[in-house]
Amino acid sequence: MNQPQIKRLIQKATAALNAGAYNELQNLCKQILSVDKNQADAWFFMSIVAEAGRQSGHALQFIDRALQIDPYHGEYLAQKAKLHSLLYHYREARDAAGKAIESGIDRAIALDTLGVVLTRLGDYEAACSLLQKAVKKEPANPQFQFNLGSAEQFLGHDETARSAYENAISLQPDFSRAYWALSELEKNQASPGRLDQLLKLHESQSTASLDRLYLAHAIAREYEKQGDFDKAFTFLKNGKQQRKKEIAYSVDDDIRLFEKLKQVFGTKPLEPATSDALDGRSIFIVGMPRSGTTLLERMLSTHSRVVSLGELQELPRAIKHLSGSHSPFVLDEETIASAAQKNTDLLGRTYAEMLADRVQPGTRFIDKLPLNFYLVGFIMASLPKAKVICLRRNPLDTILSNYRQLFALNFSYYNYHYDLADTARFYAEFDRLMTFWQKQFGSRIHQLHYESLVNKPEQSVRNSLEYLELDWEPECLDFHKNEGGVATASASQVRQPLYSSAVARWKKYEKHLAPAMEVLDKAGIYYC
Repeated sequence: MNQPQIKRLIQKATAALNAGAYNELQNLCKQILSVDKNQADAWFFMSIVAEAGRQSGHALQFIDRALQIDPYHGEYLAQKAKLHSLLYHYREARDAAGKAIESGIDRAIALDTLGVVLTRLGDYEAACSLLQKAVKKEPANPQFQFNLGSAEQFLGHDETARSAYENAISLQPDFSRAYWALSELEKNQASPGRLDQLLKLHESQSTASLDRLYLAHAIAREYEKQGDFDKAFTFLKNGKQQRKKEIAYSVDDDIRLFEKLKQVFGTKPLEPATSDALDGRSIFIVGMPRSGTTLLERMLSTHSRVVSLGELQELPRAIKHLSGSHSPFVLDEETIASAAQKNTDLLGRTYAEMLADRVQPGTRFIDKLPLNFYLVGFIMASLPKAKVICLRRNPLDTILSNYRQLFALNFSYYNYHYDLADTARFYAEFDRLMTFWQKQFGSRIHQLHYESLVNKPEQSVRNSLEYLELDWEPECLDFHKNEGGVATASASQVRQPLYSSAVARWKKYEKHLAPAMEVLDKAGIYYC
């Protein structure tokens, strides 16, 4: 095969890529590489095919082959950054993204890719700059508009975010996820707006299953604004039931994980590390999602000696790496059992090394991944000076708030929230696990109630700072003036002064909560 023939195959491969014909694309690339293994574009295309097949590890190998041939190609570097971010390799993703930007990359698709990567990395200002350039180059691309809206929303630029979401919808009138994003952005606004439009879309027979899930959540928000909580709950229930069937989820799988933790740590506590690799600088805020963890994070990170690094994945990754487990999940029974046998000093050092380029000497930092409540035993053993604050909230408010929320669809640890009773059973297991950790570690864990934080903020923050051995600073109560980005479902709420309207919200839905109450009653958990 001569070079003109290879060139024609590359052109066909590019057309197949643009058409989303991945099987054809893969076959064309195999033809090319069977003749010339130095065709970098073919390796790049193979990486995209593997990524589409959710084989991120193989995709990374393919893009590395492309970069061996052409190390400074901006689009290859952008793809490498994207894959590392999907695999939670944040340091590597940041490095590849920086090199891609330095290459002078200017194609809209690559700019958008890098913007999404930087959004995942929490660098929202830089992300917005890249996403704005992508939109400027291709203003008619609805996905680019949506991605810009997300980054602007994380920065608290609500009007800019709204404009981008509305642009996405005007370009793609059935863009269900954009409608949902708008409903999240506007959830604290009193006036309803798009109900008729949302209902029409939801009723369309051509609407895909995931789109119906997004629309169900957006419609529920609209009915809530009208005070029609019966209809709000009905749409939530119908949308979530369908999703649960599709993923074939059973809460029993999660319960086995809780039981394994109590078994492993109850049988033989881990040998504490001989030293703290972070010298007591780490602050872990844990708890059920939607229990006030973001609010506390904003308050504490307003302190002059504290910064927040957001919801980090480094600790689960460090545990997985140390365990040597090759199971497909970051955290599972095999990983827990194996990691518990490993050297705790090594775990602490591994976690510290992962954060080395993000943690400044002498600065306390917050790792606010709520689900780190699973890992309290590992935290206490590997980082003996670490501080752990657990947020608690009224059980029914916690369960309802999780149920009302739509978490990341590709993150299996949130699968409980597609069913009300499952959410209650998950909460009951969380409650048992935190009781277990509290018995083991006592005052090393500081428990704080959301209701106290809202109703007595100064006393609650003073108590937390005392536990952290930090001086009181009144600026902590001005958390809503904190301009740092927020990438959680509480992004809008924490930019407002404290309000108590979320306390006892469950009473508005009381007649629908019998399945949750039954679970809590059986578990002996008080909720009124």
